[in-house]
Amino acid sequence: MNPLLLVEDSDPDAEALMRIAKRLPLPVPVVRVRDGENALDYLYRRGAHADAERPTLILLDMHMPGISGRDVLATLKADPDLRAIPVIIFSSSVEGAYANGANSYLFKPEIGPQLQATAEALHAFWFKAARLPDPQEPEA
Repeated sequence: MNPLLLVEDSDPDAEALMRIAKRLPLPVPVVRVRDGENALDYLYRRGAHADAERPTLILLDMHMPGISGRDVLATLKADPDLRAIPVIIFSSSVEGAYANGANSYLFKPEIGPQLQATAEALHAFWFKAARLPDPQEPEA
């Protein structure tokens, strides 16, 4: 099963999300990368990520050192082979998200009950109500 790609530089935030994902449980594995450079390497299957599976969904933080989430999003949505992958911005700022092709924006709350509620809402919509694109099929 193709994974959800979590692009998050904050270890505490990523660890909290991974714990919540296990309790939900998500129907796909979660793979985490820590920055924009590694996100692009994963998506383009370069270097250590040469065998990476195309993600079903991407959860992307906008504020990261180096290559920003905004730049990752713009690169992804400009690529005909990758643009169909839904990208949910999970950040404290929506600036530039929709203009660069984000499919959704979720405000990143502090770790605690609100983060749990946000993750449950994400799970309910993206994995129960929505129909995700097949990562194995090229965009027509």
